[in-house]
Formats: sequence, structure tokens, C-alpha cells
Amino acid sequence: MRPGVSIFRHVRPAALLSAALLLAVSAVSCKRRPLTTADNNVIVNIDIDYDIVNFPDPDEPSMMRVMFFDPEDGEFAAHAFLSATGGMVNVIPGRTYHVLAYNFDTESTVVGDEYYWHGIYATTNEVPESYKTRLKSRASRDDGELIVYEPDHHFVARERDIYVPARSVDAPPVVINLDASTIVETWKVYVDRVQGLQYAASIAGVISGQALSNTLAADEESEEQASVFFETMKVSPDGELEIRFNTFGYVPTEKQVITLVVTDTGGTGHEFDFDVSDQFPDNPEQEIYVKTEDIVIDEPDVPESSGGGLAPEVDEWDDVIIDIPV
Repeated sequence: MRPGVSIFRHVRPAALLSAALLLAVSAVSCKRRPLTTADNNVIVNIDIDYDIVNFPDPDEPSMMRVMFFDPEDGEFAAHAFLSATGGMVNVIPGRTYHVLAYNFDTESTVVGDEYYWHGIYATTNEVPESYKTRLKSRASRDDGELIVYEPDHHFVARERDIYVPARSVDAPPVVINLDASTIVETWKVYVDRVQGLQYAASIAGVISGQALSNTLAADEESEEQASVFFETMKVSPDGELEIRFNTFGYVPTEKQVITLVVTDTGGTGHEFDFDVSDQFPDNPEQEIYVKTEDIVIDEPDVPESSGGGLAPEVDEWDDVIIDIPV
């Protein structure tokens, strides 16, 4: 090589440019980047309305079930069992959901068809035959009357078309706020006079024309009716009777008839019917008044040693179960 002669004399400018670009690309491709972690959890906050007519100081639910459904076909997508105030639910992001929540700790209220948005409903079971025998003449009816337990208060929340976006753990959380309230009503019935209450061993009753179930997503009472069995009662010293019962609501096309069945200390049953249909509409206080002097329990012809009846001052007495041939 001669002195003063450059070795790059024969290298083309295009080749130099390509080499520079290659070095730049290589430098970029070697740079380390942290991986992004997806977060499929959503936060569900539940606010329960505990203000219930005729039912003060309800207990906080021990567990809430939160369910996610596909809005297109109503099929189940995901669920979680949370506290009364809510918690975290894992769902597939980038989708829209219908969301339903209800308390999962009721005794008499049962939920059916729970994996279908359009079908999920709450109802109660039919009472056993042992209860029906306490209803005396009703036990021998052959009219297909369905007598069921009264429902527990059932707190339900529902929201439609909730979009859950895809997000990373560094992104702000997805929060769904749900407002839950009971689908069950508590009614009170005041009977102004029960004569001869000291001769009563037990009192049971039913009220007809009540909704058999409630569709949770739509919050609609069924048109199928049932008679609700009740026992929650208070008695004042002068013989006034207070009855309290829970119901999903009444069926306007049916009659609401209260039947009280009093079993005296001699084992004889006394049945009293009261049509109270006209007191259900437009009644926000949910109170019914029965004014009658027709409830008379005569002294039964039984030996003194057989014991007395219900003392007028008794409040929430224990049940006395008597086997009665029907």
C-alpha cells in the first residue's frame, strides 16, 4: 500500500449506509424491556339497603354470590362468593357482561336455574304433610292447593351491559358498584279480638294468593300463586293477635284469604277465614286489619290435669305439635 492512499477509497457510500443501519438495528434489538402482566380481576363493591318495611334490624348476609352472564345468550360466564360488601372476581377481559348478586345464606329461600340470566329465580319449598295436618280441614282439601314456607329476605343486585376492558396490573382497577335490596316483603296482620285464647294450644295459618317465586334478573313476581304458611305471632293481654309473614308479593288476579287454624287444649281445631284482598293494593305500610268478634274458642271438655292453653301475655310462644287424625 502506498503512503497517503486511503483503504476506503473503493468502498461505495451505499455500503457504508447499510452498515450504519445494521448497527443501529442491532443496538435497538438488544435493549431489554420488562414484560407486561395482564390483570383479569375486577373489584365488585356491594351496597345493601337494609331499610325494610316491618322488618327492623335485618342481619348482614354472611355471603354474597356475584355472577357474570353473557348478554347475548344469557349463559353463565363466571362467579365468586364474596363478603356482604364485595371483593374480587376473575373474569375474561375485553367482554361485556350482565352482573347479578344475591345473598347465599338463606334457609327457606332457594334459587333455581341459577346458571341462566333469563331463568334464575327465587322460591320456597312446599311445607311437609306434618304442617298440613296442623291446618285441620285444609289438610283434607282436594283442590290442589300449594302451601309453601314463607321466604327469607333475599338481597339482590343486578346491572346490565358492564364492559370489562383488557388491562395490565399497572393500569387503574376495574370497579363495578352494585346496589342490592330485598325482593321479599314483610306484612303485618292485626286481628282485633280472639275470645277464649286461654283455651288455645296452638295457632297456625296461611294466606292465599301469594306469588310463588321471583325472577331475579327482571325482578318480577310470578303469576303462579301459592298459599304461604306462617306462625310468627304476638298476642296482647286483651286478645289482640299480631301476625307477620314474608312474601314475594301478591297475585292481583287471585283472592288473598287469611285462614287461622286454632287447636284448643282438647285437640279440636277451629278454622276462621278472612278475605283481605281489598287491603293489598296501594298499601305502602303493608299492614292489614281484621276487625271481628267471630274468633271464639270455647272451653274444651278436658280433664284439669291436661294443662292450660296459651296465656294472653305470651309473646312468640313455642310451637305445640299435636297429631290429629284426618
